[in-house]
Amino acid sequence: MQNIIIGKNSSLTKRNIKFLKNFTVLSVNELNQKNIEMKITQNKRVNLILNNFFPSKFLNDLSHSNYRQFCNLSLERLIFLLERIPTQKINKIIYTSSSAVHRLSNNISDEKQDKFNRQLYSSFKLAAEKLIINYANSNNKDYFIMRLFNTYGDKDDEFSFIEKIIRAKKNNDHITLINKGISLRDFVHLDDVAKIYNLFLIKKIKKGIYDIGTGKGVLIKDLIQITKIKSKKIKRVNKIEEIQNSIADTKKLLSQLPNFKFKELTQYLQKELNLTNNLNFKSLSYLKKNNLDIPGVAIYGAGNAGKQIFNELSKNNENIICFIDDNSQLQNSILNGVPIISYDDIFKLNIYTKIKRIFLAIPSLDKISQTKKLIKIKKDFFDVRFLPEKKFLLSDQINLNDLNINEINDILNRKQFKVKKIKKLKNKKVLVTGAAGTIGSEICRQLIQQKVNKVIAVDKSEIGIYNLQNKNNSKKIYYKLIDINNIKFLEKVIKKESIDIIFHAAAYKHVNILEKNIFSAIKNNVIATYNLCKLSHRYSCDMIFISTDKAANPKSVLGYTKRVAEKICEYFNHLKNKDSFINIVRFGNVFGSSGSAITNFLEQINLDKPIKITHPKASRYFMTITEACHLVIQTTEINSKNKIFVLNMGKPLNILNLAKSLGMIRTKINSNYTFRYKVIGLKPGEKLNETIVDNKEIKTKFNNEIFFVRSKVNKISNFVEFYQKLTFIFEKQNEKELFKQLVKIKNL
Repeated sequence: MQNIIIGKNSSLTKRNIKFLKNFTVLSVNELNQKNIEMKITQNKRVNLILNNFFPSKFLNDLSHSNYRQFCNLSLERLIFLLERIPTQKINKIIYTSSSAVHRLSNNISDEKQDKFNRQLYSSFKLAAEKLIINYANSNNKDYFIMRLFNTYGDKDDEFSFIEKIIRAKKNNDHITLINKGISLRDFVHLDDVAKIYNLFLIKKIKKGIYDIGTGKGVLIKDLIQITKIKSKKIKRVNKIEEIQNSIADTKKLLSQLPNFKFKELTQYLQKELNLTNNLNFKSLSYLKKNNLDIPGVAIYGAGNAGKQIFNELSKNNENIICFIDDNSQLQNSILNGVPIISYDDIFKLNIYTKIKRIFLAIPSLDKISQTKKLIKIKKDFFDVRFLPEKKFLLSDQINLNDLNINEINDILNRKQFKVKKIKKLKNKKVLVTGAAGTIGSEICRQLIQQKVNKVIAVDKSEIGIYNLQNKNNSKKIYYKLIDINNIKFLEKVIKKESIDIIFHAAAYKHVNILEKNIFSAIKNNVIATYNLCKLSHRYSCDMIFISTDKAANPKSVLGYTKRVAEKICEYFNHLKNKDSFINIVRFGNVFGSSGSAITNFLEQINLDKPIKITHPKASRYFMTITEACHLVIQTTEINSKNKIFVLNMGKPLNILNLAKSLGMIRTKINSNYTFRYKVIGLKPGEKLNETIVDNKEIKTKFNNEIFFVRSKVNKISNFVEFYQKLTFIFEKQNEKELFKQLVKIKNL
């Protein structure tokens, strides 16, 4: 195997060479056709290591006038390289990206030049990542995007903060300290990075994006302290745009390299500066007494409220790792056998990975201060709870996560259901569209519990896939960033993976938005469903289509498109053989889904605003996410052609009464809260009362949880004619005629 490294002047390239055999190094400026042909040995495959398409030394020189230069360095040369190397010769591609990609902001126009520069750098890196991912996926190549955090170990590196500290100490020079040094950074040695690259080349590693860092946060001010740089040599500046915490998420990396050991930063500093001291914290000895092998909780506030929470949690045998308190006089002491530390100590001591939840126990804070505290904690990826259901009420905020299943069932007037094992799903290969959505993500989670062989999670939202991946680290879930309208890509996945069952949950669903976006609604909800059904038929895999109560007696664009999608499924059921089927599952609103009425009500309640009610007599069907998805999954055991599964939604809930129920929870938390509501009227496409069954449908009971519904009239030929005309008008982009044709679905 031949290793081609791009980036002759890169510090990482020099380290890579130490660990690699049979390598060739090229600079960016040497990328021409002749060089590429000369360097690639015949009859040998190549690993590409792309270290430097955007020299960081130019970062401070970025300006509005030289975009072209940097675009050429970062992107055009990359495209040139990928186009010139025969795809059959490429084995693996490693691209050196940056942790700066994580910090990319959407608004840079009115910020300082420094922030603009950094975000421009991040944008180029992100663009290069996407180019490589697209190229690799299109050509079925393994790729590894390595997002490097703060590297050290190269004494000539003028940007490495560690090397800056060492030079400042040795030369008695000045060092710049930003925002009092309270930022946390993840420092990783270049040798460790090079070792990881080498392991990725020689081992069978799951392709994708990896954070390359230690996973440990080090406070900048602690580094200044340990090196004993004199105060008069420290230049202090404030930067609003500075990221406070930048720590690698190493879960994915260590899942592939479980035994990898990183070099210790303190040892490096001791060697370079002949230091005898070390990073020591008084609370460390106390923390060692706790069982840090078991994830636990922390309590923010060591006062009376904190003690009450401690007592309640202790009754439930929770592993309480520490108290957190801002009072320096309480820090480094013991309360109930548990250490009291500062918030920064969580990261200093590297225990942030062990804390699954933080309970805020500072009831004396005013609302503004409490909000600031909440934001500070949440942005560091912790789950913050207030425990409103307890007798010691620490906040008047209501969070969906705070409501237990019994409370939710009481609100919805539903009984607890039993989870069943679905024999048919065992060892099956399943594809889920819309996997990053509320329904799709829960289906993925439950499918893993059903012991399927593999789940291919498909969604077009990058951030959605990213969040889904962080929530569920099962090795059985494979994440695909695919738009469901990309039929060729979907077909490639279905064929390659030999998919047994498809759960089609992808759809545009917000009624009022779709009323003004009919073309997008048809493209996503109708045409994409047609293409997916065609693939299901072509490759003889079962399919579960998730519909909505809006399809019964449709009134909105959403309802019409979903009704058409149901008819599409019925049409392909007619074509399928007896051993394969497409099941249609129809249900109402899901408790807590994104953009749902309940989510909006809670937001308004927490902001102490009147709850916006469309109409006092409006009613909707509701069920829990867990219940809805489990019943959907159950339908895989039933072949029901020409019938629609309708989940037993119980009785519809009056929207005003639902809002009052949520308001009562708030009143229990804060007796000063007064329930208020404001009638805003029905939005375009909305019904006063939802129905689950069409007046042209016949409903029969299957069991206590599921009903069958079938149409009184079901003429396939009529639908084929309707769909052909619909797609014809769609291509012509005639909105008025398109809507007229769409409405005609009510008559089929």
